[in-house]
Amino acid sequence: MLQDNEIAAELVAMMTEQKELMIRTRADVPGPVTAEVKREQREVFVRHADRLHELLENHGWPTAERVGPEAARGAWLIAQHADTQLDVQRLAVRLLREAVDRGVAQARELAFLEDRVAVNEGRYQVYGTQVADVVDGKPVLWPCVDPDQLNERRASVGIEPFEQNAARWA
Repeated sequence: MLQDNEIAAELVAMMTEQKELMIRTRADVPGPVTAEVKREQREVFVRHADRLHELLENHGWPTAERVGPEAARGAWLIAQHADTQLDVQRLAVRLLREAVDRGVAQARELAFLEDRVAVNEGRYQVYGTQVADVVDGKPVLWPCVDPDQLNERRASVGIEPFEQNAARWA
């Protein structure tokens, strides 16, 4: 069985690889992406999600108290990027929800992951964390349940109002 510090080092290395890939491929810039860039991103995301799945099945959710905050954030990021592997995302949501319920993980991160899974399953998101497109410099959300209560739900998990977040896109 891997020790928590070994898991932590592995999660941080995978997160670092993903962040460097996203910077190098300019994934944060709206616009067309080449097929080769998409292929490279997918290869890294799938490889990391496969490994995260093993870690989650064998060790549960890697909480900050077990692996440190950076590694816990890495697990969350890898799960977020596992869009083609809903089994990994669903397992991550279940285990992260249990950790949130025990008070050892952040409800904010769970909200982002729950929304990501909802979008990937073709359902409406709850917290409005997932952007479908950017039009004229403004983010367009994937559809949300009860949009009139969106900011209240966001506040309940520590996410700023959507309008405040959207203002940074301009």
